[in-house]
Amino acid sequence: MRRLCVLGCVVLLAACRTKEPAEGVLRVTVKYVAQEPRCVRVEIGDGVHRVQTDVPSSEFQDPGAREFRLAMVRKADWNRVLNLTATSFSEVSGTKCAGTIVEVRHNRSLDVPPGASADWSVTLQARDADGDGYFVEAPETEKPDCDDSNSNVHPGATEACDSRVDLNCNQRVGCQEAGCGGQSCDDGDACTTGDHCKGSGLEAQCLPSQTTKCTQPTGICDAPQACNPNTGLCEATASTVGKSCDDGNLCTDGDACGANGLCAGTPRSCTTTGQCVENQGTCNTATGDCVFTSRPDTTACQDPLTCTTGDHCDGNGNCVGTPGTCAPPSCHRVKQQCTASTQCEYEVDLNAACTAPGGVPGVCLATTECSAFPYQPSNFNPNAVAVDDIGALRTNANVVFDTADQSWTPSGAVTTLASLHILTIAQGAGNPPALLIPVRTLELNGSLTIKGPAPVILAVYGDATVNQSILATGSIVNPNPACGASQGTAGTFGTDTGGGGGGGGNATAGGNGGKGYDNDQPQGGAGVLRPSISEPLLGGCPGGNGGGTGPAAGGKGGAGGGGVQLSVARTLTLSTKVSASGDGGEGGKAASGKGAGGGGGGSGGRVVLEAFQLALTSSARVTANGGGGGEGSSTTNNTGRNGANGSQDSGLQASGGNAGSSTAGDGGDGGASMFTPGTGEDGERDAFGTEGAGGGGGGAAGFIHLRSVQSCSIGSGALISPAPTGGCVKP
Repeated sequence: MRRLCVLGCVVLLAACRTKEPAEGVLRVTVKYVAQEPRCVRVEIGDGVHRVQTDVPSSEFQDPGAREFRLAMVRKADWNRVLNLTATSFSEVSGTKCAGTIVEVRHNRSLDVPPGASADWSVTLQARDADGDGYFVEAPETEKPDCDDSNSNVHPGATEACDSRVDLNCNQRVGCQEAGCGGQSCDDGDACTTGDHCKGSGLEAQCLPSQTTKCTQPTGICDAPQACNPNTGLCEATASTVGKSCDDGNLCTDGDACGANGLCAGTPRSCTTTGQCVENQGTCNTATGDCVFTSRPDTTACQDPLTCTTGDHCDGNGNCVGTPGTCAPPSCHRVKQQCTASTQCEYEVDLNAACTAPGGVPGVCLATTECSAFPYQPSNFNPNAVAVDDIGALRTNANVVFDTADQSWTPSGAVTTLASLHILTIAQGAGNPPALLIPVRTLELNGSLTIKGPAPVILAVYGDATVNQSILATGSIVNPNPACGASQGTAGTFGTDTGGGGGGGGNATAGGNGGKGYDNDQPQGGAGVLRPSISEPLLGGCPGGNGGGTGPAAGGKGGAGGGGVQLSVARTLTLSTKVSASGDGGEGGKAASGKGAGGGGGGSGGRVVLEAFQLALTSSARVTANGGGGGEGSSTTNNTGRNGANGSQDSGLQASGGNAGSSTAGDGGDGGASMFTPGTGEDGERDAFGTEGAGGGGGGAAGFIHLRSVQSCSIGSGALISPAPTGGCVKP
């Protein structure tokens, strides 16, 4: 036993217990879980007093129990709260602990009342499993170890610049160690060379100077190469077995890379069950096609068509037979000469030429019917026309058709006059009836002029090619009940001069007449516009007469253009002019010191061209322009000039009469494609006392309707004035 009697007695306790003194006892148990400590120092203090004792391992009562116990008899003057500390040392010198501190454990608040006893147990955890003299799980040790499984790892160990492990426990590795900047190292990758430390401190790294690059193969079946970081050698990174490729042989299929690194496919098999070729063929390496030898043309076979006879091979690998003959019915065509059902197969021959009932040329409809007209034309019903009324119109010279008495002049110019039937079509609402001339054939070898009060419809049951002019000139005089407010009104006369007549209206209003010099309201008013429609078929409206008196007669208003419709069942080809332009007004007459107003210009009429297929060549001219107004006369016997008729082959305005007198009013210009009709000018008085009458107003442009069931064709040089309705316009 060993006793210390400084503040109390400290003894090592055996397994047995002694009677505790009245002052109380402090019992300390020191345990260790790993290696046996060499020496343990136990300290007890109360902040004023302090006592310690060193216990070498040689004094442990029972080493096998891995613990030892101490007891201390405290004195009455110790404070109540005690501090206890157990410190393990690495060495012992005599009876004292020496060497480095291995571990320290504390209890700084042990409450022991005076006269009471207390127990304190502490367990030392320090371990040195790798035996390098450095410890883990040891608080306040002087030699902490960062890896107790490796004796080479501990504080102070030597660590090279190429190390990849923290050997000296300073939390730096390899190039991060002091003094390693620029030194050689090893990044662990065999594919790099010239490894060296770059940077400093924790930012330092081991970087290579060069990295091995592997040459890549060019063959499609060669695997790509990459450097193996473990060996530094270039090795294949993936297999190409089964990869699609092309072996360059057109006679193989399913080409793929094999385990030998080569591209190969399966040879193509060439077999057939054809009747007229050998069953086994060969593959043409140039094309990849199977080639079979044809059997002789004497070889019997059976083609797919049961309606053929004499089936045999033709020597070229085909089985042929002789089909029956097919005769298609009207409005059909042969789709297949001979079918497997032994019958001929037909299809509708849409829009083909055919012969309608009564021998009239027609067009095939989708219903396979032959229609004299495959569309409903304007202003008449083609199916209501009797077959016997459909004649032919052939001429051998210029001819004039007068609608007033339905006469042809000269009659000898119409070589088919006996076949012609002229039918009257009522148009209602006070409109003049139209004259319908139905024909199978229209063949003009001279111009056709239509005049008179009635509009004319030429209905062609077939094709028509028009290369001679058709001119519908008006002879409709003022007043005209069919025009109503669309005809120009007359000018009035007062004192010495008269006003000009107003121009006729149609697609637009006409132009007003001009005033005579000494009249307040003497001019004629313009005719109003009419609806631009193809039904009913109407001509243009006349201009108003100029105001006059006695021999000083006012100029007559110009007649409106006629009304003409050309309806063709199939194709209409036009390469000349079709015109319904209005006439110019007359100039006023002068006599006995009186001046008369000029007549107003007539408006253009109506032109309707319609066909299943409408084709206007570049030389086609379709016009319905208005006439110019007449010039007024003067009081010095200067008769006014007539206004020009509306142009039949251009889109220019017809000029109003002018230059007959310096004091008379000029006539207004007529309307055309892009022009509205002009107003007649007022008369004036000169320094010599000569007075002038007013000029007539210009006539308005008429109406043109172009219609084609199929897409129309209009040549780039074709002229249409004014612009047409009907959806068939010049491109």
